[in-house]
Amino acid sequence: MPPKSVTTARRATSAPARHRLPGLNGRAVRNLRQLRAVRSVLTIFVSTLATIGLLISASVGLPAYAQVDTEEPTPVLQELTVETPAIVATVTRDGYTVTAPPPLRWPLDSLKTASGYGARVQPCSACSSFHEGVDFDPGFGAPVYAIAAGVVVEASTSNTAGFGTYVVIRHVIDGSTIDSVYAHMQSGSMPLNIGDEVKVGQQVGNVGSTGISTGPHLHFELRINGATINPLPWMHARLG
Repeated sequence: MPPKSVTTARRATSAPARHRLPGLNGRAVRNLRQLRAVRSVLTIFVSTLATIGLLISASVGLPAYAQVDTEEPTPVLQELTVETPAIVATVTRDGYTVTAPPPLRWPLDSLKTASGYGARVQPCSACSSFHEGVDFDPGFGAPVYAIAAGVVVEASTSNTAGFGTYVVIRHVIDGSTIDSVYAHMQSGSMPLNIGDEVKVGQQVGNVGSTGISTGPHLHFELRINGATINPLPWMHARLG
């Protein structure tokens, strides 16, 4: 057996060497504590920044419809439509529709012509060979209307002479003074007198056969400055 001294030396050689750290004094301990405190503050600060970043990202990424709409709704304006019965003419201004009476109309509802304007064969011995108006034949008793607003300048209720029961109305149309004549009307159907104001479309009598007449009809004339004109082209040019 080897001697004890040799064995002890081997054991001592094979055992690992242990190094002991030097002891910490009070100053080192304080520095270590301060370092740990700083690390804790930095950790909290970084966590706070990360949380704020997440909140900003979430608010930016929200869709538009997810946000609360605090705006007041726009009031809806109500539209009011006023309907008026159309007579003839319609005028639109500033969004409003106004109906106005027609400035001109035909003297009858039916325009069946019995005799035109101009030279003709005399239909009777007392009749003229140049017809200064137009004869309409709508039937006995048909209503006769004023073609425009005006003032009565002639009126007669005679049943035998000339035009028989007739009326002449003076108008201002397109800047011109024009007289309209309605003759041979039914006895007792013409209620107007000289000086009466007449509205367009106002009934002035009924078709008859008074005066020098060969049958029921309306003799209709237009006069400009006392001279007769062919009423049909003049009326058609304005009424169609």
